Amino acid sequence: MVRAAEALVRHERAASTGGEEVRRVRHQGQRDPEGLSGPRIERGTSPVLGNKAVAELLASRGLDTVFSMLGGTNVPWIGAGVASGRLRLVPTRHEATCVSAAVGYARSTGGIGLCSVSRGPGFANAVNALIAAVRNHSPLIMVVGESPSPDSMTAQNVEQRKFTELIGAGFHHANTIAEFADALDAAVGAARWNGQPQVLSMADGVLDEDVADLPLVPTAGRSRGMPDDAAVETAIDLLTQARTPLILAGQGAVHADSRDALVALAEATGARLATSLLAVRLFSGHPQDLGLSGGWSPVAARRALRECDLLLVFGASFNQFTYGHGKLYREPTVIQCDVNPDAIGETVPVDLPLIGDARVTAERLLAAWKARRPGERTAPPSVPRDEIQASVLAVPLGTGHGLDPREVYLALDRVLPTERLIVTDSGRSLPTLPSLVGTRTARDFLVGRGYGSVGLGLGTALGAAAARPDAHVVLICGDGGLMMSAQELDVVRLAGLRLTIVVMNDLQYGAEVKHLRKYGLPDTIARQTPPDLVRLAEAFDGVGSVVRTEADLASLELCQNGLQIVDVRIDPEVEGTLSLGTNGEQRLGEIPSLAP
Repeated sequence: MVRAAEALVRHERAASTGGEEVRRVRHQGQRDPEGLSGPRIERGTSPVLGNKAVAELLASRGLDTVFSMLGGTNVPWIGAGVASGRLRLVPTRHEATCVSAAVGYARSTGGIGLCSVSRGPGFANAVNALIAAVRNHSPLIMVVGESPSPDSMTAQNVEQRKFTELIGAGFHHANTIAEFADALDAAVGAARWNGQPQVLSMADGVLDEDVADLPLVPTAGRSRGMPDDAAVETAIDLLTQARTPLILAGQGAVHADSRDALVALAEATGARLATSLLAVRLFSGHPQDLGLSGGWSPVAARRALRECDLLLVFGASFNQFTYGHGKLYREPTVIQCDVNPDAIGETVPVDLPLIGDARVTAERLLAAWKARRPGERTAPPSVPRDEIQASVLAVPLGTGHGLDPREVYLALDRVLPTERLIVTDSGRSLPTLPSLVGTRTARDFLVGRGYGSVGLGLGTALGAAAARPDAHVVLICGDGGLMMSAQELDVVRLAGLRLTIVVMNDLQYGAEVKHLRKYGLPDTIARQTPPDLVRLAEAFDGVGSVVRTEADLASLELCQNGLQIVDVRIDPEVEGTLSLGTNGEQRLGEIPSLAP
């Protein structure tokens, strides 16, 4: 922290002694890139020091909120941006949190999240969250100082490029401000194209460079693509032959803002609607929506999903989890649409690839359908939401020693305001949540599962709370997940946010108990109870309460400001997955034949 402060002072002194004069103007008669607006630095003014130029470039691309754990390589440009009013800083207490917060910001707004860590150890601390962002296809940019550094006096070196490429994120490096501008535009374009996180590295000298000409208008981004005409016609042939088509949307469909186009296509073709876990609630309220497709699909929804004879997949990785490990569908014809041709057919065989943007492709398909069939085709009967919920609740679970998480979720669904934004961590109480708690849109329901990494949900919730002060952001997590990142509760205080945290507290690492029991071992080592969560909330200027009974649930009141922790004591023997998927079907005696 001391080194960071010294670096900021050094750069501010350099700027003041250079007689810098920054004139801010708005470009007249010029289209605002990406619909953004804000002050600009006019070309030909007095030189701008590199640290201020970095902040201006980021803000000019609409990246004006930065989540950061400060260090010597990023505090000069963040400090300059905050001082000029061009950047808003949301400080975090750990580097992983600034990455997951950028994820929450991006996914809840449809924009690109911006985070920054210091080089070397700061970058290394952020890697786990960056892997989760890659797996979640979350569009973000991480700005980091160069490492390995040519400075022989630093020991904070790690092969950042190699790590980045190994985990599947994009990497860009800049040695000058001009290169930084080009690399920034490339990173923005790549992040928008398919949701791949991007790491933007800058050399040590960039922050001290005298910049006379600042390229504030971004270069054109990469086209998201249009599908081949012949492929569209073939898809219409297959749709015409299908009796029970299903449109399955994933995170890519959310990124493409394709809901309206997909709904119009479904209504015209008589297709039902469903989503992957990362796009849950995309079709909220639509009568043809079956909800979640995959291993966590409720029994009532699975009955309808199994009737599908053609799957039209938009922007979903369509992995074995979404496909139900081959037990959900009866070998339907599969059409998969994605902007990235390498993502098509990666895990499940595909009959017809459609390479293009989800929204554009859906609009093309609708136009082609109407050209052949001027009327609409009626969809098969849908499954009401109350029937889907009833099938989740029908399986008896637990011992009664604590609240059933399913009943907790139903109570939350009744108590929470309409302007709600649900964020989850990863954990064993999560599976029934998407079917029992509703939101208006997919951007209001952020599953923070990543690649199964526990403890990143709080960061995601902080990013969403910073992005959407209008919404009541509620994080639902386990006691173990909260304690992995409990220091980040301080961000609510530092940034003036509003956040409610519902802790599904079984007083143990519940997912590990079954592994101990499998080998006949006592489960005492998994019973690591958290501290008093009410006092923990109060330590961070928040409020807390303990919910032990259904009466406590019914009287629960949500705080309108600051931090609130609700410690919900759940039955440790309730395993939510046993009421879903094939487990639920077996317990309800509804396993059908999978023969065509």
